[in-house]
Order: sequence, then structure tokens, then C-alpha cells
Amino acid sequence: MRDVDDTGEKRESHDRASVPLRVVALDRVFEVAARLGDMMERALEERGLSTARAEVLFVLHQRGPIVQRELSQALRCTPRHVTGLVDSLEAQGWVARTPHPKDRRATLVSLTERGEKAAARMDTERRETAAELFGNVPAPDLATFVTVLDQVLDRI
Repeated sequence: MRDVDDTGEKRESHDRASVPLRVVALDRVFEVAARLGDMMERALEERGLSTARAEVLFVLHQRGPIVQRELSQALRCTPRHVTGLVDSLEAQGWVARTPHPKDRRATLVSLTERGEKAAARMDTERRETAAELFGNVPAPDLATFVTVLDQVLDRI
């Protein structure tokens, strides 16, 4: 049930208290983030991957072979952290390092066949999940949702 308080702000009424709608929205975002995070972690654990390692695979799937410096920029993390991620992914057969064809000092990181199959499967599952979650949401509502999420992300 929604009410309007004396400042004109819409509020959602709950059993114990009246909470501003923006707080309810934040609570829902936290709940969605937690549920999606749990769902993603379970799916990745089944493959022997962490969220960070899966993100490396996904970036390589989208961009193709790149040098580690570019990978660290894409992941918004330190080159040292990327080195650790790539080391472990290489040891498990997900990625390979090869000499850069034009820069003797650089090394390219690319997906192996195993890594490419896993990344393609994750991309397919991402699209399927989007269809399950948002398939029945009217396009104008979905566009508004994306606009609001973009505004929130810009503030973070």
C-alpha cells in the first residue's frame, strides 16, 4: 500500500512503519543483487570458476585475444590481479598466452577451445535468463527500468 507523506514523497506502508519509496527501491535492488549473485555463484562453482575468473572468460569472448594490460582495464582491476587470474585460468586450461605478433614485449591472452565453449555457454545462459526474467515485461517498462538502473549506476 502506498501513501504520500507530508513532504509529498510517496511511501510504501509496511506492518511496522512507513518507509520512503526510494528506500524500498534500494532494498529491492539489494535483494535482486543477492539473489542473482547466489544464482551466479552456484552456476560458476559447478564449472570450477569464480566470478572474477568467469568475467575474464567473458571479456575474452567479447573482445578476442588481448594483452593483459587491456584485460586489466576492461576488468577495472590491477595488472597484478589479472596476472593471478590468468595464471590460474591458464593452469586449468581455460586460457592460453601467446607472444604478441607485433610487440615482442607483450603477450596475448586468448581463450582455449575449452574456454571458448564455456564462455559461449555462459553467454547463451545469460540470454536465456534475461528472457526468463524480463520476457513478459512490456518494452516501455523495460526501457524505463534500464534508464533508472543507468542513472543509479552513474551515481555509484
